[in-house]
Amino acid sequence: MEILRLNPADDLSGFWNVLSTFRTNLSIDTYQQVLSEMIEDGFHLIYITDNGEVAGFAGYRYIQKLFTGKTIYIDDLFTLPQYRGKGYAAALLDYIHEEAKATGMNKVELDSGPTRNDAHRLYLNHRYIISSMHFSRPVS
Repeated sequence: MEILRLNPADDLSGFWNVLSTFRTNLSIDTYQQVLSEMIEDGFHLIYITDNGEVAGFAGYRYIQKLFTGKTIYIDDLFTLPQYRGKGYAAALLDYIHEEAKATGMNKVELDSGPTRNDAHRLYLNHRYIISSMHFSRPVS
């Protein structure tokens, strides 16, 4: 197991097989364009490998809010189904938490779908607390 950081100059197409399992609404062209723009805007992507294969990833960004101050916000955390139960998501969370400490952040935050019970258990076991409800409204 190894955790690596995607660099802006890296070829993004290698993540398509992993990301398309998680974000089924994206085409490869949209994925490459949006991810490139996100990375330019400060998005970080780390990934974990198992025998040289990408097993999971986490995407996050640094933000600052009046309520929480300096925060790392985790946008995505995903482990491919065949690699679940091996502690890879926990390792990614721990990596981000250590980065938050090293960079002087106050919090690490994320949102999770209401039916993602396995994910909720992981977060609660890693001392995350349920601190709010997330609301959204389409702009159309």
